[in-house]
Amino acid sequence: MSQSGLFSRRGALMTALALPLGAGLGAGSSLPAAASNARQAGSAKVLVAYYTRTGNTRVIARQISRALGADIFEIRTVDPYPEDYEEQVAVAEQQRESGFEPPLAATVPDIKSCETVFLGFPIWGMTAPSVIRSFLSKHDLSGKTLVPFITHGGYGLGQSLKVLADHAPAARLIEGFSKQCDQERETLEQVRRWLGRVEVPG
Repeated sequence: MSQSGLFSRRGALMTALALPLGAGLGAGSSLPAAASNARQAGSAKVLVAYYTRTGNTRVIARQISRALGADIFEIRTVDPYPEDYEEQVAVAEQQRESGFEPPLAATVPDIKSCETVFLGFPIWGMTAPSVIRSFLSKHDLSGKTLVPFITHGGYGLGQSLKVLADHAPAARLIEGFSKQCDQERETLEQVRRWLGRVEVPG
């Protein structure tokens, strides 16, 4: 692809990503002009891969997939993370400190045919979850354009972009999208404080 073609396609992709995330499209709805232009920007295959715990990242992934007419792939681990938030945090910290990459339940069978990969995930412990390292280790993104979309609880992206750069060094990492979402820990603390004020009959 020529340099000018690459930049025009990047521009179209990022224009589509800038669409309002809350604007759902029904089955009979037509895509906004920006999304239609993004679809026509090139014929190369686009993949939206994401990992989510609470569903926030899934909302963004589906919006990108709809806007670009892209394939979508949910990243899952063979052994799911604990349902309990605090247990999940403990497991994630252990994996992060040990460098463990949890086995994936499935991989993308035709990753070679993709030219652009949108990769979504939440921030855990100021970095990308270990499962994202697993995904990047199992999929060769050499020569592909890698576009991150990231959710976080208010502390920013941390070391997540370095994880992407280190584990996909031959990919073209471009500026992506990030959004602050409700922080589960803060919600739990608020509930605890509230329960402390509730008088429950014995």
